[in-house]
Amino acid sequence: MTTPNFAERTIWTGDNLDILRGLNSDCVDLIYLDPPFNSNRNYAAPVGSAAAGAAFKDTWTLSDLDVVWSRTCA
Repeated sequence: MTTPNFAERTIWTGDNLDILRGLNSDCVDLIYLDPPFNSNRNYAAPVGSAAAGAAFKDTWTLSDLDVVWSRTCA
């Protein structure tokens, strides 16, 4: 088995192609990507659409990461 060149449960930020090219591919079980990434925008569905009122923010803070990380590692 190939030795990983990264710690378990690692969060990387940056261009995914640059990061993926540096990984030992035999050591990766899961890669989760969910674009758009940290666009620093708020999104809302158009008025009158079936999804009207739905919204989400695409802005991450260190506090957000702490919450996600603690749930992932629990």
